[in-house]
Amino acid sequence: MGLLSFPVVGAGSITDTWDPTTNPREELGSVRFHRDANGEWSLVQVVQLDNNGCSQGESLVQNFATLKGYSVKTSATADGGAGFRGVAAATIASQKAGYAIIGGYVEKAYVSQTTASGEYLTLSGSTAAQLTNNAASAYNTATQGNASMFVPVARARAAVTTGLMSIQIQGIWL
Repeated sequence: MGLLSFPVVGAGSITDTWDPTTNPREELGSVRFHRDANGEWSLVQVVQLDNNGCSQGESLVQNFATLKGYSVKTSATADGGAGFRGVAAATIASQKAGYAIIGGYVEKAYVSQTTASGEYLTLSGSTAAQLTNNAASAYNTATQGNASMFVPVARARAAVTTGLMSIQIQGIWL
């Protein structure tokens, strides 16, 4: 396989989860392409959740309680404005493996407040495991204050009041 060649995860397999201790289905930490049923592309990584697990659409950050680079956990309010590792492609139980979307299109990501299409998003500092446009909505204006207070990680692809929405992750987060 070439340096920038990635296997493809099928549309039906993106929501699969498994126990990596009994089913070595995928190499933990490996990166794959995913193409959904509508032809949208994203980059995904095989991750393992911490002891708490996560729900589909929740924002993930590095689990610093371990040295494993593929270990993640849901973001906490203390992570607000920081960089992230991606969005959970499915509900993943404690210590189980699954896919985190780390770049490109995400069909279902949680946002904590009303968001317009095209707005920038960052990790929420008020609602754990969700994204917000709170500080990031001012990213392209001169009203955000200190630009080091937050990292825009995605853009909204639709308008929503709160809950699940489609987003476009800005860059690749490993």
